[in-house]
Amino acid sequence: MSTGNSDTNRLGGVPGALMNLINAEIALGSDLIRSLTGIELPNPGDMLRASRARLAPTCRIPPPCWMPQPMGECVSFVGQCRSASIRLVVTNCDRTKRTITIDRSTNQGNVTISPATLALGPMERETVSVSLDVPSDTADGTRFENLIWVRGCKTHFLRWTVFVGRAGVDSCHELTVNDCPDYLHHWYDHFYCVRGCSSGQITPDRG
Repeated sequence: MSTGNSDTNRLGGVPGALMNLINAEIALGSDLIRSLTGIELPNPGDMLRASRARLAPTCRIPPPCWMPQPMGECVSFVGQCRSASIRLVVTNCDRTKRTITIDRSTNQGNVTISPATLALGPMERETVSVSLDVPSDTADGTRFENLIWVRGCKTHFLRWTVFVGRAGVDSCHELTVNDCPDYLHHWYDHFYCVRGCSSGQITPDRG
């Protein structure tokens, strides 16, 4: 049954009168500590707000390690007859030799990847050049968007967008890709299960 009083439910359902008593006890304790030690404690309001913040849910389950790992998004601005490029510095941070491949799953613009395959020994690194050449007849405002994939111990992906405009120049970015195994058993691994996507659209039953 709700009482409708404004002095209730101020802190998890604690009535206002009891809340005032708690504040008074906290203030009395703070005064006693300050008089004995000279240490100034936070005021009761700050302490209660900090307590509520600690009790608030802050647990976030990270994505599973077996999902493709995002490298972020890269945006390049280039002009006609220019080129945009990305240098991928790939490191095999494993104790065994590994073959790493680089490709793209889209086909926007003239993209070249060199080399497309790396044979890296333990802790070795090499650089891969991914470039896009812009033809002279490309209209201002044209946008090319490609997904670049680095496949090794894990699968990494980069969303690369190239804008063409009169103010554009040659563009080059350098990104680091650490291809590392994960030997830890994480607490959040227990929350995952493989669930396939629906193969078709569900049609509602119209009776």
